[in-house]
Amino acid sequence: MANLGRFKDRNADMRAAGVSSAVDAENTTGNCMIIFHPEEVAEQLIRAECKRLQIKNAGQLWPESPCLPTVSVPELMAIEQSKSRFAVFKEKFSEDMYLKQAKLAEAKPTGSKPDSVTNWSRTFGLVTTARERLYDLILPPKNAEQVNQEYGQFHDKYILSHNHYFPAEQINRKYSQPFDRLDTFGEATRGDTSGQSAKRCMQQCAGHVIIISKEQMDFIDRTYSRLGKKFKKYPAAVPQYMTYGTPTYVPDCDCKMLVEDIAPCKSDKQLVDALGHLNMWRHKLQKRADFQMFDLISVLEHSDKQQTRHLPTQKIFEVMHKMHLYIDVYKTRIMLSLFHMIIDEGCATERVNYDDFCRLLNIQHPLPTMGNIFTMPANVYNKETTYRLLCSDLSKEPVKAAPMRQLRPKQLDDNSTHVKDLLSPDISTLYGLAPSDFQLLRPRDQLLKIFKDIVSPEDFETIWEQLMQSHKEQNGQVSVHQFRELMDNLEAQAQAGNP
Repeated sequence: MANLGRFKDRNADMRAAGVSSAVDAENTTGNCMIIFHPEEVAEQLIRAECKRLQIKNAGQLWPESPCLPTVSVPELMAIEQSKSRFAVFKEKFSEDMYLKQAKLAEAKPTGSKPDSVTNWSRTFGLVTTARERLYDLILPPKNAEQVNQEYGQFHDKYILSHNHYFPAEQINRKYSQPFDRLDTFGEATRGDTSGQSAKRCMQQCAGHVIIISKEQMDFIDRTYSRLGKKFKKYPAAVPQYMTYGTPTYVPDCDCKMLVEDIAPCKSDKQLVDALGHLNMWRHKLQKRADFQMFDLISVLEHSDKQQTRHLPTQKIFEVMHKMHLYIDVYKTRIMLSLFHMIIDEGCATERVNYDDFCRLLNIQHPLPTMGNIFTMPANVYNKETTYRLLCSDLSKEPVKAAPMRQLRPKQLDDNSTHVKDLLSPDISTLYGLAPSDFQLLRPRDQLLKIFKDIVSPEDFETIWEQLMQSHKEQNGQVSVHQFRELMDNLEAQAQAGNP
């Protein structure tokens, strides 16, 4: 467009080079690029036609124009409401006539039985002859062993129905041949499964040549002994007092006997061994899964013909040995004698209550109470140990604390305090004394300590005798105020007599 009018076309009547293409008015390039659905095209044509007719006939409603329906969706879905009562009755009658099944929660009427015969007035079928309960028929009583046995037998069906396996059970996926689940998976190794080459693999070097450094050899000589040779730990002569191996003789005396200076008691050792043997059997019978204490009691009851609940001791041990309970007879008799469970011990009528005996073997029941099984020596408490020396202070009499000072009567101090005492207090008040300290009754010793630097001993005795005669109701006690008042009176009389 920029060169329009600058050039002149000298061959205006000649066509351009090339082949001319026939162009249809409907199949234009714009129409070829549009991709649409036929339903959308039909809807668009109808809407364009309706719009054209509405413009042509303004003010008139064209019948073919699209409009919204007047019926709602719930009314369209509720078809039953639009039916008449006769139509509903006709459909129900037809269904009742040709329907072969009974309605929901209703019994199907047969029409061939009297009205008096109903499901509640008559019992149909054969009468069962079994007198068992329905619960026992559906879930019969079974013990734990029968339940476990049936559970194992039905396990393959339970796998198919529930896809449930036992813990650590291998899943059988039922692969077809040539698969074999017992084969070894993975690449086969070239190792010898017979074990003939194991010896050669364990050798350190070929030709039985073992290379060991001198430092390693010295360490082996210092630490380990050669095979079949004695360890040369002591290069010099071995002392005579040195013993190799575990001593076979175990002395009866131990460290406690040496410290406490007591003699060994073999009866205590036998009693301790018997008690340990009993505890071992109590734990062993508890851990055995194939043994129940009720079985032993049942066998003993079967042996008790007279039903006295007592059996001879030897008979009880024989029954236990038949049940493969090889308990030590000697140690068990010691424990039975200790707990006083043997009746007529040492006599021909010796017997034991097997209920108490089984209770003794049952770990769920405690052992009978008993005292100390060891023999206490007479000189066990005569050793001065560090602990006893530390605890010896407990036997001493505690130091008594000093007597507490008597509390001042606060009400007396408040009543005896005047304005003068507050404005010009005495020297004694400044040092912490109160009027009650001067009016408190004190014994002779305290007054002597208070006035020893003021009056002489002769004057003190004179004043004290006069106070005792004038104040007999005070039980030999005088206050400081009374003593000072009398002292001042005597001093005033002495000054008046000697002017």
